[in-house]
Amino acid sequence: MKISPLFTKLHLLVFYVLLALGLSCVDHDLPPSDLPESACLTTNGSPRTYPCEFLIEKLSFLARDGFVLAEVTQGSPNAILSRSSAKSDSNPGAVAVGSRGGLLYDVRATIKRVARPAFPTTVGYLLSATTNSSREGILHTPGERYSIGTPVPLDMPIGESRTLTFELSYLYELANVAGVVRPTPFGPSTNTFFIENDNTTLQFNRSMPPYTFVGSVVEDFIRINASVAP
Repeated sequence: MKISPLFTKLHLLVFYVLLALGLSCVDHDLPPSDLPESACLTTNGSPRTYPCEFLIEKLSFLARDGFVLAEVTQGSPNAILSRSSAKSDSNPGAVAVGSRGGLLYDVRATIKRVARPAFPTTVGYLLSATTNSSREGILHTPGERYSIGTPVPLDMPIGESRTLTFELSYLYELANVAGVVRPTPFGPSTNTFFIENDNTTLQFNRSMPPYTFVGSVVEDFIRINASVAP
């Protein structure tokens, strides 16, 4: 029996369509692979027991009009924060040398997921910061860092970035600098920002180095060197 060329072509077309659909379903069902950046290190430079879920790509300090005032990235921690552009100033009328106040800024963190959770969170991902000069080398002792806001869900897929917005405050004192009265940092300032999986953190033996240090158990941290300008 002679087979029609048209019949053969139709069968081939159906075959290729089904094959493409099958491959697309397989690709969709395959679990995503952790990115190389997830193979992170502890504070002493040794490989961490569990992959790090996130990279903090940058912190953007926002002026009260919403524009970016300063940005901090990994390896570039310096930020000049304008007093006049702060979201709020606890002492806006201060002009005399020695006057003090506090400035509040909205900060937008850009965070990229680079690995699947080693353990599912219990209440969500925790944001925190420290003013301790030891930075990521602080211990788990209460009071070494402070919490920022409430736990947040971060369910984006590997390779995707998301932004989180929160507030940070900085103290200032007016001083005479080369004949000009201007704000200068006063007291301890936030110098490190952390993000952690609340359950993964508990899996480490935090009584043994290097996991006695907060920087070894959080998913990522970023340093901040902030100065205050007029």
